[in-house]
Amino acid sequence: MFLAAGPGWAGPPNEAAGLSLSSEEQAILDLTNQARAKENLSPLKPNAVLFKVARAHAANMAAKGEMKHELDGKNPAQRVEAAGYDYGEVGENIAFSDGLEIAKVFAGWMDSPHHRENILKEPFQDIGIGVARNPKGEVYYTQVFGKQRKKS
Repeated sequence: MFLAAGPGWAGPPNEAAGLSLSSEEQAILDLTNQARAKENLSPLKPNAVLFKVARAHAANMAAKGEMKHELDGKNPAQRVEAAGYDYGEVGENIAFSDGLEIAKVFAGWMDSPHHRENILKEPFQDIGIGVARNPKGEVYYTQVFGKQRKKS
């Protein structure tokens, strides 16, 4: 299992209505919000735009067999902006495992200071999650965290 966290880079209304989560995505969302609840933090809300970004990045990593924050010349902030999420702040956690290991991956994120910081960062309000497998059975995970820019 390998983990990586992107620095917190400093969006439209939550468009999660009708968003369908896979059982893997729901498990990661539940673990994330349970960890936040233990710290008396507000739960993160699923955001359709961030889910689109996270799913696409997980699928891209799986297709290329590479676990990187920057693929195809774009970093997390650029992917989020290109998707139309007007962010004030954004962060990303990624991971890789041989086979599906959600609990292990999440524990690894929580044991890593930077990943833990992304999960527990108070300003974050929204989340997108992606889980993708490649033909070798490798699984790639992406969490994208966001806080929408304040409207003036």
